[in-house]
Amino acid sequence: PQSRSVAKRAGVDLSQAAQDPQSYRHFAWSYILFYLARYPQALGIIVIVGLVAPRLISYDLRSRGYLLYLSRPLTPWEYILGKAAVLYFLLFLVTALPALLIFGVGLLLSNDPTAIAQTWDIPLRILLASLVLTIPTTAVALAFSAMTQESRYAGFAWFALWVIGAVTYYSLWAVSQTSQGFYSQSDTDRFDAMNQWSNYKLFSPYETLGYLQQQIFGLAIKDPWTWTPWVLVTLVSIAGYGYAYWRVSRVLKV
Repeated sequence: PQSRSVAKRAGVDLSQAAQDPQSYRHFAWSYILFYLARYPQALGIIVIVGLVAPRLISYDLRSRGYLLYLSRPLTPWEYILGKAAVLYFLLFLVTALPALLIFGVGLLLSNDPTAIAQTWDIPLRILLASLVLTIPTTAVALAFSAMTQESRYAGFAWFALWVIGAVTYYSLWAVSQTSQGFYSQSDTDRFDAMNQWSNYKLFSPYETLGYLQQQIFGLAIKDPWTWTPWVLVTLVSIAGYGYAYWRVSRVLKV
């Protein structure tokens, strides 16, 4: 039911795909790589960032490590960029690199010379999907780290954001769907309702970023286009980096 729902929203007829799989190679790769990014990679990011990011700025604030940075010509933006680069590198290893390797190996094992022409844009989609995860999550993580001198508080805030957001979304969404007879629908219709955009997803970073990745991989082309999640992620990213810059610039001027 889930694969049928995704195919329907991507404008793909699975019965025809089974008869002529080569014609639907692009959809197959998009489907596989989306779920790679959606579950193991996204969950891995939450854990890795939650373990690494809280200490990046808070430790410097607590240990007065910023005095080391004052001894050289370093601007607050350069400081923030250096801290962000640590997370960018780690998240690239978790998101883009494995997906690109899987895709590359798949092409090498294919005996169809048209495979590259049919899927040339997949690497670009992989990189864009990785950026959608990396940029806002790094911004929020650095903002939390800059808020306090205690890294454990920043780590708690990070994990609480994802847990509370998910609980809030599923609670509100479940209540709204119960009144619409969700549980009396077919399995495919249920998956349609779960995957389509809802403003309730804005409460959950996981759901919001997941829907953006659906759009990037072309798995939501039958859904009405919405800019809401893109605007939210952009504003959160600007606010996160902006707050980290403001906090660091205050300290470096002391």
